[in-house]
Amino acid sequence: MKEKEQGQDIKYVLEEVQHPLTVSLEGVNLLKEYFETNKDLRQRQIFNSIHTNLERAAALLKGVSESLDGGSTKQGAMIHFDMLHQIQQVCATHDQLFLQRQLRYRVTASADMPKAYANPDQIFVVLSHLVSNAIKYAPRSSEIEMKAKEVHLRQGAGVEVNIINESPDFTEKDRYQIFEKFYNTKNGDSSTVAGLGLAVCREIVQKAGGQLWVDIPSKGKVSFAFVLPCAELVSTTKAKSNQTYKYDITIANFKELKDTLGGDKMTVLIHRIEDSVRQLVRYPIDVVAAFEANGIISTIYETQEGNAASVATRISQKLGEENFKIGKNPVPVTFKYHLSVLQ
Repeated sequence: MKEKEQGQDIKYVLEEVQHPLTVSLEGVNLLKEYFETNKDLRQRQIFNSIHTNLERAAALLKGVSESLDGGSTKQGAMIHFDMLHQIQQVCATHDQLFLQRQLRYRVTASADMPKAYANPDQIFVVLSHLVSNAIKYAPRSSEIEMKAKEVHLRQGAGVEVNIINESPDFTEKDRYQIFEKFYNTKNGDSSTVAGLGLAVCREIVQKAGGQLWVDIPSKGKVSFAFVLPCAELVSTTKAKSNQTYKYDITIANFKELKDTLGGDKMTVLIHRIEDSVRQLVRYPIDVVAAFEANGIISTIYETQEGNAASVATRISQKLGEENFKIGKNPVPVTFKYHLSVLQ
């Protein structure tokens, strides 16, 4: 039911955007002949940039609508395409935004990179949103890096894209909360549109047989990345679908331990527990974050339906076997656990 409601929210946003976008494009088309003969080169360049971006935005909106209405990507729209060309097109349509914020961008790609297999218009939606997001949050006068490379997937070759920008304040906890927004976008939330944007991107990539995630490649940087297959995925048997789960690990005797140890030592203990949990999860989808004020360590992980309990049991058993210490003294930590579905 939640998925259906989210789909309705997304469709509502698209319908709200579609009408003013169509009106704007029609108005700009009326001015096209005037600017094509205009002697002012700068004015022609600005007009052409606006016209190109409006046309592209209309095409992207159509691509997203088809993705939602069809339930799955239409077979005829799935083709092999050059990912580097898509990235270059997105950069070209964002030129004015890069200039406004005095941002540089650098694009690198592996030699002889194979073509990705998906709907290129819909992947343009993903790239455009992620690049816009990077431009919005990157510090002024910094550099945005875009990388494309061949990777080996379980089903064969794939193409991975990373969009990396400086973000000095971005933490593992921010990464965790972004993942929650992928699944838990609610009506009335001030960040609803942003959350829907990321949710749409992830849905598009997943329908093409790929995956999208958020990473912290080094301190002070954040990377939005996605991977797509290079061939059509054909399944002879219906595979179990994946679900995304949230597993909350609460220190049941948190208040007593904090009173005994003090705030600083308690924070050290929580981060040691967080590190232990992080060693038990898989990159890139699973994330772990500690919430020091409440004595809670939470993880989001994705696994096949029916496997969630076994993953949770493995984590709880490992924590139960750990001998957590502050200095030389063992700390009698008591845990309680809660497993819930995010998708």
